[in-house]
Amino acid sequence: MFNWNFSAKKEKSSSWYTIAIIIWLAIIIWWFIIWLYIMSIVIFIFAWVYILVENNSPSTIDIFVDENWIQIWETFYDYPKIETFSIMYNKNKPVYLRLKLRTSGFKLIDIPFDGKVNTASLRAYLIDYINEDEKWEITWMDKLIGYLKL
Repeated sequence: MFNWNFSAKKEKSSSWYTIAIIIWLAIIIWWFIIWLYIMSIVIFIFAWVYILVENNSPSTIDIFVDENWIQIWETFYDYPKIETFSIMYNKNKPVYLRLKLRTSGFKLIDIPFDGKVNTASLRAYLIDYINEDEKWEITWMDKLIGYLKL
């Protein structure tokens, strides 16, 4: 029924990486100075995992929505596994589709839109299978994550 794709890679400049490394090293050194050795190790592991995930993720992710499930890249989400959906807007422009799952662990999936998706038709289609969440505004945390390109 509906399909689109989006780029999973966020373009970051060399200054972004330079600032991130400076902040990362400053936090590690500060925690080392005040004897929080475990926190230094945790921040080091966190940064290392972030770099590994970023470098090993696919360049584009395909999304397919049909009468049985929503497919995100190679993963299928049956409608009974999805609790609610909402189309998130930023200044009256649809930004992404948010799915709230009925699972433990990662409960939210944000799927960015490209310019080709008719969000009104998608909403009308999904409302037959999934409950809609009335929250549709992007929070300040979502804006911060987008600004920092995380």
